Amino acid sequence: MSSTTGLILSYAIGLIFAVGGVIFLLFLDDNRLLFGVPYLVLGVLLIGGVRASQRRRRGRGDQEERSPSR
Repeated sequence: MSSTTGLILSYAIGLIFAVGGVIFLLFLDDNRLLFGVPYLVLGVLLIGGVRASQRRRRGRGDQEERSPSR
């Protein structure tokens, strides 16, 4: 799997969990918080983790450009 495909897939899974959590919070009558909150938190954590890894990757790329070549 290429890096771009993994990135898109990770964002898609995070978005599915986050949207599913919001839908559970809005439309479930019983156990609304039991199902909605964990899905929403998991989706936000997935999206946040992907963003953080992209920031680290860009930072490492910038750092490699600044260092002298051997």
